[in-house]
Amino acid sequence: MTADAPEHYVRKEISKWSDPEKAAMLKDAKVRNILHNSLDNIMSNRVIVCKIVKEIWDALKTRCQGTMVIKNNRRVVLVQEYEQFDAKADESITDIYDKFVTLLNDQSLVGEEYKREDSNTKFMRALLED
Repeated sequence: MTADAPEHYVRKEISKWSDPEKAAMLKDAKVRNILHNSLDNIMSNRVIVCKIVKEIWDALKTRCQGTMVIKNNRRVVLVQEYEQFDAKADESITDIYDKFVTLLNDQSLVGEEYKREDSNTKFMRALLED
């Protein structure tokens, strides 16, 4: 056991690894390599200390999606943005639509979705208010 390893880890000589253990470690190394090569320098530096893929994935998930508290707060803000959505006089229909679709997609990421009929009605009302 090393100083940085948790107590429940027991270090085993590589020569004593079973075939499934070797395969699992090889798989983990490959996926770690893929993840590190896929990330930009900033994100890679944030997960470089992670020893296994699960730690990398959890760190990326928290970094990109936030904790449940952050996710819930984001959901509340997005619902409020949806309820107050309006079209500006100087915006084109394409800009308004892009803004609305982005809002709906962001809401979907935090688990807030509307029926298509409701969102279509919301969009049309926003156009009429202008």
